[in-house]
Amino acid sequence: MKSAKGDKTPRNGDVAVGDSRDDPRNGKTSSPLESTSQSDSETTQILRRGLSSKLQSRQFPKTICPSEIPRALSKSDLASLGLSDWRQLMPQVRSMLFNMRAKGEVEILQKGQLIPTSTTLDDVHGPIRARLVPKKGV
Repeated sequence: MKSAKGDKTPRNGDVAVGDSRDDPRNGKTSSPLESTSQSDSETTQILRRGLSSKLQSRQFPKTICPSEIPRALSKSDLASLGLSDWRQLMPQVRSMLFNMRAKGEVEILQKGQLIPTSTTLDDVHGPIRARLVPKKGV
């Protein structure tokens, strides 16, 4: 049976994270991440440290997959954040990367090509990779 056009059914290994009600890009979320500001802050700090560590560990032009950060968390780490699966953190990790790109800290690629800075998080569908912006004069 064919899917209707616009259907958000996962294909080719895509992961279903939730419907539009669970999409932080539209300001709506029912994920455990909205629990308490302390938990949000703790989650953000953990993800920020993970991103920084992974990005620093790769020399330009090597990239990271955003899923490397939440996948590195143990089951007990996830449970302490009120989460059951690393995939619940992916929207936040992607958002953090786009914020870092806006500050000129990282470059985001898709299919090996730089995503133009005019492209927003809402415009990007599918896998992305990220790397630190190369230092000038190096």
